[in-house]
Amino acid sequence: MSVIKKAKALLITAAIMAAVLLFNGNLFNLIHNLAELKKLNSRSAALDAEYQKLSKEYQKILDGDISYLQKTARVKYHMTKPNEIEFRIEK
Repeated sequence: MSVIKKAKALLITAAIMAAVLLFNGNLFNLIHNLAELKKLNSRSAALDAEYQKLSKEYQKILDGDISYLQKTARVKYHMTKPNEIEFRIEK
């Protein structure tokens, strides 16, 4: 075989392999799955960060951190001390 015939045969073989990969659907599924995996990893990292934040908050509650408990009661639940007036300023 001449060099030109070998190059043509190699090119045709490569084209057939590319067509099989592209039109078989497996390549598209692989790309879709990789994109989905990236999204899930990002979501997992966000949930891990939220878990760490909530764990610290939970530990403060368990430890009885008075300043944290008072701040939480005032901000989240609008609680006041006896004879104290709460002023709300809305934007």
